[in-house]
Parts: sequence; C-alpha cells; structure tokens
Amino acid sequence: MKKSFFKLVSLVVVATMLFSIAGVSTFASSVDYKITNPYESVMAYIGNEDNHYKTNLHTHSTYSDANVDLASMVKEHYNQDFHVLGFADHGVIGVEWDQTPTLLPLYYYNYVIMKEQAHLTTEESEAIQNGTYKTALTYRTTDRGMKCVTGAIEGNYLVTQKNHVNGYFMNDNRAEGVMGKEGDFETMVRLIEEAGGISHINHPGDWLSSAGDESIARDPGNVEFFADLLLRYPSCLGIEVYNAFDRPTSSDRILWDELLKVCIPQGKNVWGFGNNDAHHLNDIDTAFMDFVMPEFSQANVRTTMENGAFFAVSRYEDGERIGDETVSEYPMVTCILVDEDADTITIVGKNCDKINWIADGEIIQTNTKKSGDVVSSTIKLRAHSDEIGSYVRAELEGAGGKTLTQAFVCDDGDMTDDNYTDTTVDAVATVTKDFIAMLLDFIKTILFIA
Repeated sequence: MKKSFFKLVSLVVVATMLFSIAGVSTFASSVDYKITNPYESVMAYIGNEDNHYKTNLHTHSTYSDANVDLASMVKEHYNQDFHVLGFADHGVIGVEWDQTPTLLPLYYYNYVIMKEQAHLTTEESEAIQNGTYKTALTYRTTDRGMKCVTGAIEGNYLVTQKNHVNGYFMNDNRAEGVMGKEGDFETMVRLIEEAGGISHINHPGDWLSSAGDESIARDPGNVEFFADLLLRYPSCLGIEVYNAFDRPTSSDRILWDELLKVCIPQGKNVWGFGNNDAHHLNDIDTAFMDFVMPEFSQANVRTTMENGAFFAVSRYEDGERIGDETVSEYPMVTCILVDEDADTITIVGKNCDKINWIADGEIIQTNTKKSGDVVSSTIKLRAHSDEIGSYVRAELEGAGGKTLTQAFVCDDGDMTDDNYTDTTVDAVATVTKDFIAMLLDFIKTILFIA
C-alpha cells in the first residue's frame, strides 16, 4: 500500500515537472523575433573584397591643428592602404585635395611656428585617386585608388571640453568657423541638419572623462543626454566607438551599448563609427571603418553612413595594441545570414580567430567555428531570449585588430526601454562643469569679440 502511494506521488511529481519543463520550452520556442539587418542593402556586395573600402572620415592637417600638412597626410593614408579619406579639420569644411581649404584666423599661428600648409597638385590628386601614384616611398599593397570625400568638418572648433561633432555633406557653409559653446553639442548638430547634412558625435568619452571609470559611461544622466540628442535629430547618426589609440575613449563601447538599449526601443538604431582622428602620421593606422558599397561615390558614402552598412575597426583598445602589430589584414565580415524563421544570425569572417556576440552590453555567446581561414558563428536568438533586450551585435577579433558590426535589432514584440529610471545627474559635478563652461565662453567672447 505504501509502495503504491509513493509510486503515485512520484508519478504526480514527475508529471508536474515534465509539464513545467514543457511549458517553459513552449514559452521559449514561442518567442519570435523580427530581425532588422543594417547590412540588408549591401548583402549582394559583402562577399566581394573589392566592395569593402578601408575608410577614415576624421582626419586633420595643418589647415587646423595637426602637425602634418594635408599633402603628407593624404600620401601616408595612401601608403597605409586606405580606399576612402575625408578631412574634417577643426571648423574647416574639407575640399578636394588639390584645393586650399579655408584658413581660419586662429590657425595663422602655423605660419609663426613654421608648420607647412600644403595641398596636392592636381596630377598627384588624380594619380592617388585612380591608384597610379608611385614614389620610391610608396608601399601600397593594392592597385585600387584612394578616393576623396569632401564636405566634412569637425564642428565646435574652439572648445576646450572637446564637445566635437563631425558633419558631412552640407549644402552650405553655415557650420564653418563656428567657435562653439563649451558642453554644447546640439547647436552644431542642428546647424549641420539645417544645412542638409548628417553628423555623429566624436569621442564622447573625452568629453565625459569616462576612461577608467565605466560608471560614468553608464550614468543614466549621461546616457539620457546623448540619447535625447540622437532621438531628436534624425541626421545625428551615432557616436564614435573607436577613436585613434582609444585612450580617453576606452569606455565608449559601454556608452554605445547603453544608448542602443535606450534608443532602439524608441525606433532609432545608433551607429558606431571608428576614426583615427589623425594629427600625426603614427595615428593613421589606429582606427578606421570598413565601408561596404557597390562602388565609390559621395552619394554612396552618405547612404552607407545613413544605413549603417559599415564596420568599426580598431588596432587598439585602451591604448594597447590588439593582436600583432606586424599584421595589416584586419578582421573582415564576408557573409551575413539572417533567418527569421529560425531566429538565427550567422556571421562569417576572415582574418579573425573568434567572434563574440553582445546584447545589452554583455557577451552572451563566444562559440566560434573555424575551417581553414574561414571563421563563423551562429547565434540562436531564442536560446538567449532572457539575455536579449532589443539587439545583438558581433565583434570579430584577430591578430590584425577588432571589427565591430552594427546592432541587429531583435524585436520580440515586447521591446521596452528600461535602461534608466533615475535621470538625476550629480549636482556638484554639473554645477562645476557649467561654471567652467561659462567662464571659458566669457573669455572667448572677450578675445574674439571683434
């Protein structure tokens, strides 16, 4: 009798457990994601290396505050196998490489300290752009030319707090020569948008002073500050997630993930940009972007930026070299497969050893398959439904650096913005920063009142 009783109880317990497990499995499998692929428009080109363009759009010369003249900067980017280059000098709109940009009065000091200001000849510019430029010092490994992007600018040129904004493709010069106000990103973003251009926030960690303190990048007030700007201005596409050697910007990937958590549920993806911000020749091959385009044109560069059909690449993180400094081939994505029926995303790449998947700022999957030179990883979204808020993104790491994909939006029908509930910013820090900003603005007004 006792045996029968315990057998009955055991059967009930097992049945209950099986029912519970079945219920959980049914719930998990019922999650169905709508996946938005930022690379959808270039899927036909991503497998062809000739459609990948090593790109930098944040470069400086002695037409602002760099230590290298424009001609030398162009030639060294050419030597370093870049395919697309744009100058975004401080307060100065970039022009063709055989033309003279505007020289703002502030940069007359270059004459005094004997910094040469030189652009290319027309013959040099044409040869570099069509790939026929040769000198004894040229060590370019590809016969493809390097194309010129005009119309770029780093706005707010006379601010000490480095609240810089890069603008592109404006219809007029209203953003040129604007000194900027300390701590004010919005005015420049608005001017660029009103001129028909697009923009991104430069090195936000340099403004936040968040290097070495991740809590600053995660601070709800700081996240809300940038999220509000990105959401209110459609033309402001994102932030730099890699800049040069990544020293004052080492927490900018953390800020990026926080912004993705806030902005994606509100309908806006935030693109992650990478630029070398070169002021010296040794800055050049630090950070850049891999643009995927059917062919080069100014219009295609803009469309690629707006769609997020590019990858941010860096040789450095927090000032330290990633991988081997003798390796020039960076990790490259060669195929992306999105299966909405199975709720999977597959990344295939080369020049890399591992692929990590990130959601809500955390690595949620690291398993990578390797067959010869081909590396791949498939993420099954349903298996990570408890870890995915609204997106996943991938990082490819190899001896030549690290490549970041843009975020794939993963909408399970219940995306919510729960990233920040307390938007109170530290009052003392804010007052101190505001006071310093007002003082600096006052000094600038006195000095430049004429």
